[in-house]
Amino acid sequence: MMIPLVNPLNLSQTCFRCAELVRNRRRIVHGYGDANADFLFIGEASGKKGADLTGVPFTRDVSGLRLQRLLIRLGLSQETDARCESPRLINCYVTNLVRCNPPENRNPTHTEIENCQPYLVEEIQRILPKVVIPIGNFATRWVFRKYRGISSEPIMRIHASVFEGTPFTIVPMKHPARISHRMLAEIEAALRQFMASLQS
Repeated sequence: MMIPLVNPLNLSQTCFRCAELVRNRRRIVHGYGDANADFLFIGEASGKKGADLTGVPFTRDVSGLRLQRLLIRLGLSQETDARCESPRLINCYVTNLVRCNPPENRNPTHTEIENCQPYLVEEIQRILPKVVIPIGNFATRWVFRKYRGISSEPIMRIHASVFEGTPFTIVPMKHPARISHRMLAEIEAALRQFMASLQS
């Protein structure tokens, strides 16, 4: 059943674990999409010009528009306009490693990632995705450490590579803010191939 809602898992909206993030954020931004999805995209943190304003990960800003276009092309979104700020997703869930916008859009700290980890772990445990697409170095490192027990190579080396295993397959993606058209085509091809295998 598709649940095209923000925070369909009803995670807490009253977190105060990171004082600097609490002071900076407009809102806590949890994941959205189909709570029974096969495909789970994990970004780094909510963007100052995107999710921190809209409350929906990967919307409004450049990164959001690029990811939404990819989801539309893959048939994982019911939308036709990537600018939609409440995208109706199909078999897809989009979330972030860190739920609050870091000041000046800086990288999240190790402590902030650790503080936010329980939310992401709960999403993964409840969704049980078949494919996890960590977006960028921070999400990729976290997924590899947590679920494979190893350090990942830099995202430039493993972008669009397929890592089979349990409890899910991992397909790392370079961050949409810094991705080329060629690399977008590579991740689209990798995910299309996996989608075809799920349907066969």
